[in-house]
Amino acid sequence: MGEKRFVYMDHAATTFTKPEVFEAMLPFLKEHFGNPSSLYSIGREGKEAIEAAREQLAKALGASPEEIYFTSGGTESDNWAIKGTAFARKKKGNISLPHQLNIMQCSIPVSTWRLRALM
Repeated sequence: MGEKRFVYMDHAATTFTKPEVFEAMLPFLKEHFGNPSSLYSIGREGKEAIEAAREQLAKALGASPEEIYFTSGGTESDNWAIKGTAFARKKKGNISLPHQLNIMQCSIPVSTWRLRALM
């Protein structure tokens, strides 16, 4: 019999942090934790780090920094995609959202069962 190993399969919910990522984040978890949208110095340090990360990611993806947006997680990202697509294509007409769509996790009001066309 072989050695038993733990295999984590729920990466959609959360995942481990690679050691090099943890090390890069550590100063912002301990010392430079200010609100990056603020005017005080501890916040400006965070803002500078976010903008540097945005430029690094844009370069790696062949995009411009203005095309890179950071969100707080999957639900916010999904919500942006749904609403952005719907509003960008609103002249195409109305469609009904599938009942399976988790409306409660989106910031779309539950009473809004119809969005402008996604197609």
